[in-house]
Amino acid sequence: MKQRVITGAIFTVIVLALIVPAYFCPPFMLLFTGIVCIWALIELIKAAQVKEKEIIPAIPFIGGLLSFLPVVTWFMKGTAAEGFALYALCAMIYMFVTTMIPPIKKEDPEAIHSGFASSLIVLYVSFPIACANTMALLIPKGWYFVVIGLFAPWISDVFAYFTGVLFGKHKIVPHISPKKTWEGCIGGAVFCCVLTALFFALVMKSVIDVKMPYGAFVALAAVFGFVLSVVSQLGDWIASSIKRLVGIKDFGKVMPGHGGIMDRFDSAFFTLPVALGLAFVVMLGA
Repeated sequence: MKQRVITGAIFTVIVLALIVPAYFCPPFMLLFTGIVCIWALIELIKAAQVKEKEIIPAIPFIGGLLSFLPVVTWFMKGTAAEGFALYALCAMIYMFVTTMIPPIKKEDPEAIHSGFASSLIVLYVSFPIACANTMALLIPKGWYFVVIGLFAPWISDVFAYFTGVLFGKHKIVPHISPKKTWEGCIGGAVFCCVLTALFFALVMKSVIDVKMPYGAFVALAAVFGFVLSVVSQLGDWIASSIKRLVGIKDFGKVMPGHGGIMDRFDSAFFTLPVALGLAFVVMLGA
């Protein structure tokens, strides 16, 4: 436990050192998202190769460049909607092409599996990273929404853990996450809901000039806080399912007691898109 706490503290400091400068210079966020993107792709490719030996690493890495298409829109002074639309279009084309190449090159009907695996790896990583880049570069005050997307999973996880330890009795998915309980899940969601609402009430209201009534603004934050917690825990379960499928304990060993980058950002990869959705809704009400 001591090692886990120390590693977690060091990891948090490093993350803050990478994202705080982006508050003053939004393009600096690309350093953070670039590191996470590359490292996550490496770990997922290694995990996938346990089952799909024929995956060519270069293909997912090329697909990882999709994460940075919002940069193109930023240079062209486009909108967040245009940046997201560009990513969605290119991602669909990429996934179609990479899925179909293996069965075209090989007459083996099983060849399409490696194509699917490559496509899913790219979608898994590039979509949330593209969302983070869209918020940082193309949405006014988008840095705050990136922070919400990154830290909501940690808040949910911490409070779910303590609530589960104190009150947990009923298991949710013991075959995937043996320690997860309904009580912990609900506790994490409630605290994430409350703290997100407080963050909006105390910080975001003074940062963003929103036309909607104050109560509706805070209520909206509370709803999204609850959703953030739910998708955060869903992301954790999906990552656990992948690890069980390929027979590994952690995606990596870069952080003693915590595993790899994917083990730390598996939930954030689900909350960052929700944070982008929240940003779009707030923009509509601004």
